[in-house]
Amino acid sequence: MLDYLDGLCAALLARNGTEIRRLLRHPLARALPRRVREEGYAIARAGPESFRAPVQTLHFYHQTLHLLGARPAAARPDAASPADERTGEPRQIEMPLRAAGG
Repeated sequence: MLDYLDGLCAALLARNGTEIRRLLRHPLARALPRRVREEGYAIARAGPESFRAPVQTLHFYHQTLHLLGARPAAARPDAASPADERTGEPRQIEMPLRAAGG
């Protein structure tokens, strides 16, 4: 889904009407909120000279990225012992970094 949204955002930012329409016909488009689909069609209709920004789509992409990237506390190995046994201080949360686009 993130790859699909990434492609849709790129097409919207490039104002590529053909690619936007192709992506909005994709089966994954059914999972998009209505406001995102409507924004996509509006930008495709407006053409490359438009100054309209894909705010709704970028917001949805950011929300999806955040939700899919977050792990519940119960899944982390250090969730059972929140304090460092040596010092009694709370442990620092370590989050893995992934390369962009992957």
